[in-house]
Amino acid sequence: MAGSQVLIFGTTAFALIAAPGNIADGDGWNRNMESLWRVLSLIVLVMSPLRLLSVAAGMADSTFREVIPVLPQVMRETFAGQVWTWRLATALLLALVAWIPAPGRFATTLICFISAVLLALQSVTSHAVDKGAFAISVHFAHQAAAGMWIGALVSLLIGATYGHAGAEWLHAATPRVSTIAGWSVAAVIVTGAIRAWDALGLRLDLLVNSLYGRTLLWKVGTAATVILIGGYNRYRLVGSVGESSARAALIRNVAVECVLLAVVLGWSVVLANTPPPH
Repeated sequence: MAGSQVLIFGTTAFALIAAPGNIADGDGWNRNMESLWRVLSLIVLVMSPLRLLSVAAGMADSTFREVIPVLPQVMRETFAGQVWTWRLATALLLALVAWIPAPGRFATTLICFISAVLLALQSVTSHAVDKGAFAISVHFAHQAAAGMWIGALVSLLIGATYGHAGAEWLHAATPRVSTIAGWSVAAVIVTGAIRAWDALGLRLDLLVNSLYGRTLLWKVGTAATVILIGGYNRYRLVGSVGESSARAALIRNVAVECVLLAVVLGWSVVLANTPPPH
């Protein structure tokens, strides 16, 4: 679910600020993106109640079946439950906007905004809430930057499916994707370092002596691999994207980056459900 929220935000943001328009197969790219947003919004809508049940069961130290009768009370009387009330309503609104036909840019703007609200609400119910408003803001910025990173890459990969018909679109989009990825990586590194400091402080031994630390190392290692591939793309392939061989290599590398970033998101989910060491 978290991955779907991040991906909706990133791809809609790319569509609004960086996607080339009125060239090659831009209209086909827009249609494919709209289909992607509809699928992702349904995933968020379906998974949100299940995630709420998981949170409530953890709070009550009980099973899903046992917590269902007290779920209304949890949503009324706990901070997490009240935030989740808003998260469920926002998830429903996201699905409605994604599935109801509307003017393209207007609907995309709404989806982007609603997905940003979902990321903010997710930050409010994360471990960051124990550290205050600044930590919550850093968590949101980290999620948003990660969304911009993977959203730009997935958008480029979808554009690549048009082959020769989308070559002009790819030629225009690739430098923009590279720029967005570069700035997003910088933001992810800065905000990630702040989050790691909040969780571990100067206790570097906790990186290997705690489950949270070891998971963080796996996440950082996987993300570093993506950064290395992205650096190669930026400095060796982007300038030659007009050549078919460079374009094929770029598309292949971007596909690998997307897979690895999905793994990074998986590590993020594990971290979100692992208490930081004390």
